[in-house]
Amino acid sequence: MSREPGKPDQARPRSLDADRPLGGGVSLGAVALVLLLTLLGVAGSILGALRLAEYSHRTWMERGRSQALDLSTAVDGALLQLEAQIRALATLFYSSEFVDAGELASAEAGLYSEGLSVTLSGLAFAAIIDDSERADHEERHSTRLTVPGRLDKPAPPAASHFPVLLASRSHSQFHRGADLAAIAPLRSMALSAARLDRSVVMSPTFVIDDRRLIAFAVAAPNGVTQGLLVGFLEVDELFERMIRWELPGLSMRLLEYPGSWEFDTEPQIVRGVTEPPREAVVTFEHRFTHGEARWNLQWSLLPSFDGGVDTVPALMLGIGGSMLSLLVGLAVCLLIYQNALIRRRVDERTSELSDALNRAEAGNQAKTNFLAVIGHELRTPLNAVIGFADLLEHQQPTESARSYVRFVQGGGRHLLRLVTALLEVAQAESGGLILEESEIDVKAMLEEAVRSVEGAMMAPESGICVELSEELPSIRGDRERLLLVVINLVLNAIRAAGDQGTVALAAERRQEDGGVRIRVSDTGPGMTEGQVQASLQLFEQVESPMNRRHEGLGIGLPLCRHLVHLHGGSLEIDTRPGEGTTVTVDLPHHRIVTS
Repeated sequence: MSREPGKPDQARPRSLDADRPLGGGVSLGAVALVLLLTLLGVAGSILGALRLAEYSHRTWMERGRSQALDLSTAVDGALLQLEAQIRALATLFYSSEFVDAGELASAEAGLYSEGLSVTLSGLAFAAIIDDSERADHEERHSTRLTVPGRLDKPAPPAASHFPVLLASRSHSQFHRGADLAAIAPLRSMALSAARLDRSVVMSPTFVIDDRRLIAFAVAAPNGVTQGLLVGFLEVDELFERMIRWELPGLSMRLLEYPGSWEFDTEPQIVRGVTEPPREAVVTFEHRFTHGEARWNLQWSLLPSFDGGVDTVPALMLGIGGSMLSLLVGLAVCLLIYQNALIRRRVDERTSELSDALNRAEAGNQAKTNFLAVIGHELRTPLNAVIGFADLLEHQQPTESARSYVRFVQGGGRHLLRLVTALLEVAQAESGGLILEESEIDVKAMLEEAVRSVEGAMMAPESGICVELSEELPSIRGDRERLLLVVINLVLNAIRAAGDQGTVALAAERRQEDGGVRIRVSDTGPGMTEGQVQASLQLFEQVESPMNRRHEGLGIGLPLCRHLVHLHGGSLEIDTRPGEGTTVTVDLPHHRIVTS
């Protein structure tokens, strides 16, 4: 379809095919790729946040498990300590011909002066007799065998009896003549202790006068009488002195199994809540056996434990990473669209004379203003994202969590460098770029540039080959902008060389006029003449948007050439396909600082 010369083709319909360029050369495929990468960034941030939340929950539960284990270990250790006390007291009976009530009372009083965390609260000595010896024993000691705590109730018949001969005043239930065999838990403890020589046996819990007690017994003679040394302690006193079992977020249950750990035996609740709370996240069990007692200490972890699961880092990672991805995608899409729009406007009006030129200049100015506005508007939220990411990194307990945060930091700093470069381009195109000149040590500046880009090497072991002449002089110029030129050139060389190539940086004085020459070379694939021209144009890409291997907006080389020209120098590119690329920067002689 033909049209008249000099008139825009307005009748031709525009296709929305992805292969058709949007304006002056940017296809819809590039926009679709940016959107896809943005969605991947958001998905990655959400996935990282979910993993961090899972790790926080797992760490929180592990803290609860550790706290429950510590408390259970304290209880188990207290029982072992009580066994050691009764075993030590038994030496009094083995080393004395006869122990009377006064000596037993003195031994009991001495328990409280040892500085121990928990001690026995009562002592007694009980004889060991058969049922056939009961009458003779009652007649000889002028006392009847009764039920502990019940002076008026005779002890029931049994194969063996364990009547108390000496008793402390701490537990009046175990009066003189009280038969330990009358209470089933005490009977099983006494039988085991009598059978096991000098082994301390703990009894199951038992209740007398609404007081739940435990007892420890060890075989010991008192003169010619064979018997048992018995120590008593209230269960409530044990827990109140050893642990604060009502810790916030931990609910305790102490179960006791009557005879064994068999699953078909019904345990009884000794202390704590009747049923685990419904809101409990998990229940930790710690089982231990002492003598005839089999305890199961259960700790239910509640959502309120230790302030609950810390979800703030996961939320910050998910929200911050998603916002950063969206900001990057939006900025790149806006830049692509603005660039395409400007190109289309320039193409449509190149056939017109003065009016077309004026319109092209106006469009270029609009682009410059847009870059300046977008750059300034993006800097503030980017600095906030990077700052909060820095704070968040130091608060993470593990390296895996910190690596997620460093991913956010790296993306933010990369986008901030792009925004800074855009502002430089905007200043350059508006004529507002002014050099801030000072004396520059060229060698030190080049070494700093190498240190700044070493982390970008795809093969860190290869490094950068640096050859700096010892005769390099000092020059006058804008140090920050010349440093930016060298860094951009070396980064371009690193990307072109890949992980199999090499990069070289050299600097010397030119023999012809004494100026300074800086060369950056790589062994990459090289470029054609058309690609060289494209690389020196703003927002032009050497590779197509759909098969690009390296990131960038196409502003590095144009900006470098502009900054070198402002210093009165030149930037030349020497390259051929398959032979690598060398970029040469020449700075004029009048920039040399004479000593």
